[in-house]
Amino acid sequence: MEGMLLLGSIRSQVDLSELIGRRFECLDHCQLCCLCQPEVLPGEVSFFSTRFPNNLILKNAPREYAAISLKKGRGSCSFLDHRRCVVYEHRPHFCRTFPFRFYVGNAVQVELNLSCRGVWTGRGRDCSAIASSMVDANAEALATTLSDSRRIYAEFIQNCTESGIHTSVEILRSQVHMRIGEFSDLHFLARVLEMSTQEEKLDLARVEINDGEKIDMDDLERAARETAMDSLSSTDPIAVPVYCDGAGQWNILESKNGKVEWSILDEEGDINPKGTIDPEDVRLVSPVEGGRDMLIDYLRILNSRDSMIGYAFFLVDDYGYEDQVSNVYFGAFATTVLDLLWRVSLLNTIHGGRSNRKGIMEGIIFFDMDQLDAPTLGAFV
Repeated sequence: MEGMLLLGSIRSQVDLSELIGRRFECLDHCQLCCLCQPEVLPGEVSFFSTRFPNNLILKNAPREYAAISLKKGRGSCSFLDHRRCVVYEHRPHFCRTFPFRFYVGNAVQVELNLSCRGVWTGRGRDCSAIASSMVDANAEALATTLSDSRRIYAEFIQNCTESGIHTSVEILRSQVHMRIGEFSDLHFLARVLEMSTQEEKLDLARVEINDGEKIDMDDLERAARETAMDSLSSTDPIAVPVYCDGAGQWNILESKNGKVEWSILDEEGDINPKGTIDPEDVRLVSPVEGGRDMLIDYLRILNSRDSMIGYAFFLVDDYGYEDQVSNVYFGAFATTVLDLLWRVSLLNTIHGGRSNRKGIMEGIIFFDMDQLDAPTLGAFV
């Protein structure tokens, strides 16, 4: 009876709205998930330590835990053989949940990793049904994490209120929603970024673009380039940004020494250099044709994600509660759009193409996994 009450309680606090109407199938030529180093839960350690001790390693940060080894310490999972998992029926819990991400803040929200090509085909199993089964199987862990996270969120709101910077999540999302289409316009992005640093408390309703007004594209290009180059950098060879293209190649695009180094990672963990791109040669593009609709659809998803709110809250806390929550959220949202558009522009520079519907989709595939990995006030479980 107690278990049924717990299950019913956690079900009522799980948001599956991002999954509505979406389906998922695992594609043979992708295996993007096999580039992630999964943690091995305590209940799974015995199986791997007994049968595959050489494939198990211990990690020390941010805490001590067991994980599956990667080929040459940086490549695909050591269990991947000719793009097939040799322990598929016994794969760790974290492999089983991909591409679903359970974010716990003030509630539990299931977010979909749109870097996975298997969520774009429109085929396969219903995502809501898959996630619901996962919720049922992990109700106790979700309930425990939710209780802890709510205490952290309550403390955060109290700090914001005492500092005089608080704005409710509902108002933040409502203001972005009312002008969501304009976030696809470079002029609007430039004005939001400018006002987020100048206004005492930014209200998106007051953001105006005058007819014929010109923006300093050099400044916007510079801001987009700096943001994107920072997001493409990593000190951890396991965490470098990867773009899985339509042919199933694992493209590594990494910011190093002021350039973008492009390589192909193969299944054995070897990195094969393809070229170097000067970021100043990448010209920031606006979406065209169906690309604008594709971008706006994605921005609606971002605005509804609790992890996006959690990212802004993390920044507010990191800044020492000196900036208005509204300024931080709207500024972070505009910066995120710029980062995505610059990545679209980078792919166009490397592979050709345009910022139409297909081009924006490829940019989202390149971008979303890294966006979901941004620091947040809550936690992914």
